[in-house]
Amino acid sequence: MKHDIDRLLAERNLDGLLVMGGGHGPAMRYLTNGAFFEGALVLKKRGGETTLVHGLMERDTAEATGLKLIGRDQHFNGYELLREFEGDRLAADAAYLARAMEMVGLTGRIGLYGLADAGSALALVGKVQEMTEAIELVGEHRDTVFSQAMETKDDGELAELEKAGVLACQVVGEVQAFIQSHRTRNELVIRADGEPLTIGDVKNFTRNRLYTYGMAEDHGHIFAQGRDAGVPHNHGDLSMPLRLGQSIVFDFYPTVESGYYHDMTRTWSLGYATDEVVEAWEQTKEIFDRVMGEMAVGRPTRDYQLMTCDYYESKGHKTARSHPGTEEGYVHSLGHGIGLEIHEEPRFSHAAGNNTLVQPGHVVTIEPGLYYPSRGFGVRIEDAVAFNEAGELVWLTRYPYDLVVPMR
Repeated sequence: MKHDIDRLLAERNLDGLLVMGGGHGPAMRYLTNGAFFEGALVLKKRGGETTLVHGLMERDTAEATGLKLIGRDQHFNGYELLREFEGDRLAADAAYLARAMEMVGLTGRIGLYGLADAGSALALVGKVQEMTEAIELVGEHRDTVFSQAMETKDDGELAELEKAGVLACQVVGEVQAFIQSHRTRNELVIRADGEPLTIGDVKNFTRNRLYTYGMAEDHGHIFAQGRDAGVPHNHGDLSMPLRLGQSIVFDFYPTVESGYYHDMTRTWSLGYATDEVVEAWEQTKEIFDRVMGEMAVGRPTRDYQLMTCDYYESKGHKTARSHPGTEEGYVHSLGHGIGLEIHEEPRFSHAAGNNTLVQPGHVVTIEPGLYYPSRGFGVRIEDAVAFNEAGELVWLTRYPYDLVVPMR
């Protein structure tokens, strides 16, 4: 949580932090309470207040953050910096960073975060280091201040995640109703004009509905049928007609305006389902229910992945543990955190070094699945759940699990 940032900085022997790269970055949105900025900086001295350097055109948005503010155009005017450095944009940008850090009193080891092109950031960091000896810019990999702070959510963040869950489930229900409103002919779902309803048609409808509710998609969504459903992140062939009796994996992960994600998956089979799809779905639902029944604060996340591998292997399936790199069977880990990124900590993985315990504030997905592209199907069930600050389980995905979707 945000109140952990000073502790996390101290544990890493960091004297402060600098976030750069614009408002789309999760670290920037985290510290500015979901606001979006172009070319802003967020700076924080360990133990001190958080400062936002912003452009004049975004001053109203900046005021709403409640942070200490510095006007970029007044104090670090880009035109003046370019004039001073004779058009050298690298030097001008480096001077902007160095002088902003100096203005808020940042010295020593400073953690660098945010979104930027890797090569550009490397050049910029080198130039800043040439300009000042008072600062050492430090990068982190994977287990960063922000990945750990953002791993647990406060009740305000949980409210945004609950909102995202309600709206996502509303859209999924409308998508199902849209499909069911069509007639069928010769094992195909048919539009009013007599042409087959396609995955592209369904995706267009889905996007229209989520925009109606003020949601957005940063990464699209998965609506994959038949063989494509057997490849976990196949987004689906837009031209493919919807067919009866084929598994459809519908993995939906939109955001609300504040940037927080929901993530849920349902597997459908229109009209009827084949015996092998029913068997795979029933096994997946059984282990899903077992895991959810045992979810508790203090349990290692690794345990739930091992439980899932044990179950699937006992049913004769390959798993990512028994057959690393397998393309069929249970091929991935059990789940992950969600928040301002679609994949956050914690990870429900059997990977070496995963010693994470379930904690109050965790918001996670649980998503067992079986994938057999060679046999023309895949199934997955995914819900998002949270443990609030009191350690109580809060269900964020509330939508029926039914495999077979009745058709006319």
